[in-house]
Amino acid sequence: MLLKCLKCDGKLDVMRERCVCSRCGAEWPVTGGIPRFFEAPTYYWGEIGQSEARELLEAARKGSWVEAIRARFPEGDNMTSGVLDLQRASWAPMVGLDERSVALDIGSGYGAITHSLSRSVGELYSVEAIPERIEFTQERLRQEDIRNVRLIQASATALPLVDKSFDLVVTNGVLEWVGEWDLEGDPRSAQLRFLGAICRLLQDDGLLVIGIENRFGYGLLLGHNDHSGIPYTSLVPRRMASFMLRHSSTLHHRTQLNPKKEYRTYTYSQRGYRKLLADAGFEDVSCYWAEPGYNQPYHLIPLSRPQWVREQFLDLLNHPGPAPRQSWRRRLKRAIASSRILPLALPDFVLLASKRPGRRAEVQSWVEKRLVESGGKRDGCATDPQPMTWALYTQPFRPKSVVRLGDPRSGRDVAYIKVNIGAQSSAASFEAEVANRAKIRDSLQASASRAIGVPQAYGTLRVGNTSYWMESAAQGTQLCRMVRRLGYFADAGRVENDFSRFFEGLIDLTEALQNVSGARAMSSSWREIPEELENRPEVCAAIEERRYFGGSSTNSCATWIQHGDLSVENIFLDQETGRIEVFDWADLAGGFPPLYDFFQLFFSTGYLPPADETVRFPSEVERWIASFNAVFLGDTGFARTVRKLILHACERLRVQPELIPSLLVEFLLVRTHYYRTKSVVQRRVHLRLLQICLEWNCSKTSRRGIAA
Repeated sequence: MLLKCLKCDGKLDVMRERCVCSRCGAEWPVTGGIPRFFEAPTYYWGEIGQSEARELLEAARKGSWVEAIRARFPEGDNMTSGVLDLQRASWAPMVGLDERSVALDIGSGYGAITHSLSRSVGELYSVEAIPERIEFTQERLRQEDIRNVRLIQASATALPLVDKSFDLVVTNGVLEWVGEWDLEGDPRSAQLRFLGAICRLLQDDGLLVIGIENRFGYGLLLGHNDHSGIPYTSLVPRRMASFMLRHSSTLHHRTQLNPKKEYRTYTYSQRGYRKLLADAGFEDVSCYWAEPGYNQPYHLIPLSRPQWVREQFLDLLNHPGPAPRQSWRRRLKRAIASSRILPLALPDFVLLASKRPGRRAEVQSWVEKRLVESGGKRDGCATDPQPMTWALYTQPFRPKSVVRLGDPRSGRDVAYIKVNIGAQSSAASFEAEVANRAKIRDSLQASASRAIGVPQAYGTLRVGNTSYWMESAAQGTQLCRMVRRLGYFADAGRVENDFSRFFEGLIDLTEALQNVSGARAMSSSWREIPEELENRPEVCAAIEERRYFGGSSTNSCATWIQHGDLSVENIFLDQETGRIEVFDWADLAGGFPPLYDFFQLFFSTGYLPPADETVRFPSEVERWIASFNAVFLGDTGFARTVRKLILHACERLRVQPELIPSLLVEFLLVRTHYYRTKSVVQRRVHLRLLQICLEWNCSKTSRRGIAA
């Protein structure tokens, strides 16, 4: 092990029950297989109380560590995602690690980042001071049969590790607390000592990853509690913060603060972090907005690209959710998005710092080379000193990530990379997508359609357990950014004109898909009634009576090859030419009911009539149900456009219009199965919609919607 003596820096010999310094003879115990360099029985620090942490550890030892978490914390709780979700280390593919890499996770908590990184590196050291937490990590690693991790109980401010040993060091949610753990001098000096020690631990081309808050994040500006346990202390001068802390009676939620009640949990702005890291010996720093936070870094947007930051911020505002689209808070946030204030007020950062500028991992060199060879980087070359700009997008508990690449000179998008971490067999869907796209491109060329395109493959790379698939970037505007823009649906004529222009291309695509050979078959189980409805015989009977694939006619029903998830997120539109590009072909399959892709397209808009723009819905489920009603069951301008286009598709594709209600029921059935492993919320939405659609069909009242 890469352990050194804390007293003389000599080499430690690690034995079964103790670590012994070969130079000065100092000893530290090894208990339960973990070297223990920090033992303070009365000290505890953590997200939950010590007694609860001990109960959690015992439950994990007696059964499953996963079930121990799920049994104690509700779905959506910060502890649930913080312990279970391996996307806590979403940034790992951007770092470019392999089986030769040696990494260090400081303040590893309950082991989520340690668990995730263990898949990407050859050897990993996981350091945590609190015994309940590191022993929980030990148990999760044992149950997962992970053997390349070395656990060490030690303080973050006294690391018994050999200098120049690590390719990567991670400090997630640690730097801000160092001033509480090291009381010598002012907090900034303590942080500099901590960062200086990390700098010495890193190889010359090593990388430090930091997850931390912005001192001036908009949540703190709105009065959220700072690390001190009270609001506004990060915003005011440090001495004022100490004064506020001394005169506050609020108890801290994690630990007993320093005896003097000084404000010592320093955070900084982006500029402040750059200065701090430069003073500690890091010459190159990249700063990313971590959204929704550094503990859930599902989106990493480089602050060097203000336009990308603004786009992501507006996407979050415009994405369908329970909050009213028209409110003073939304108007304020849109005003902030249009100003220069936004990058200064982002709440959370992930910082990547290296000791030397110009660090390039194998994946980054491969990207540059493939872009030149494919023509994707027309205004540069492989030796361009300015590397591509990376942004990363993923979702909770998903193995897949998508990287957006931008040219640092022109500012344009040049490519996308799809990333999978894990065994080669786990990447089968990506390989299938590459094959699907090649078949679709051939079919589109045969049909001579110029109104639609699919991405071009730029190549595949595997580094250790990480696979990268690069493809061309789309030209135009992502359809979701167009149709979800506030006020877009107010002009019914414009909406009908826009949709009519590109809908012809989608019909062309549907025709071309029917000529694709070798498409996999949709699982037959996706046509079954969901088990949640099996105890409701009246609903099951109504479904069987009205469904497209019901009864004895199932075998004679026409089926289509479909994209499988033709949402507005997966379509780009060139508004000048009307040409569209369609992405994400992993779900391509045969056996879908006719019109399936079109139903998904219109539903994914998240459309609401103007009267509902100011409504706060009880939940996201209710919000999507209202959208379905407005699109398919209502009589608004957009609903009439949808009916018109669906009927046009029926005419061109020879589908009997009277089948539309049955096809809509079949669409909802299939989507409940599609979302089984993808989204709990959307599965609930589609189960509810299935019943609503049946009730609508059964109603004796006048009906104008498409479901009628």
